[in-house]
Amino acid sequence: MSKKYKLYKSFLNYDDCDLLNDWILKNKIKFSDGRMKGMRLTSRYSFDIEFPNKAYEIRDEIIKKLKFTNFSFPPYKDGMVSSFAAPGDTCYLHKDPVWEAGTTTIHCNILLSDSEGGEPLIEKDKLDLKKGDMWMYPVSEVSHGAELVKGEIPRTLWIFGFCFHPFNTPMN
Repeated sequence: MSKKYKLYKSFLNYDDCDLLNDWILKNKIKFSDGRMKGMRLTSRYSFDIEFPNKAYEIRDEIIKKLKFTNFSFPPYKDGMVSSFAAPGDTCYLHKDPVWEAGTTTIHCNILLSDSEGGEPLIEKDKLDLKKGDMWMYPVSEVSHGAELVKGEIPRTLWIFGFCFHPFNTPMN
């Protein structure tokens, strides 16, 4: 791995951000605690939900634009996670598990809301992001977390997960 993360500014348009954000706000009742010692709800542990078709279209767009090949999806529902972080939420630095032996788990996260605070942390870097920005990073290899969510607007994210073998990682 040669880079800790890659940024893609304005990856997703505001209409699609709003569509996914609204879906999260309507469906968060089906989510579970994020297990990050904060005020976060996640779909990661929910398998009885139906993601909107737009999420699959965006995943396909990521795969096409970034020229992903020879990957598999992590074992959470369709390799995707939606996240709701309430004001007051924070996330300690941690690494995610390796979901498939011999691979690196890569996340492509898209910020969906105009929240205040909640900036992603990747090791010692604090990312300055806006609604619609995407960041890609190897969650099983680098420590990551988030700053405190402030204000009144929750921070919502859509996370697209992929497992890559080292010879094929998009982080090179």
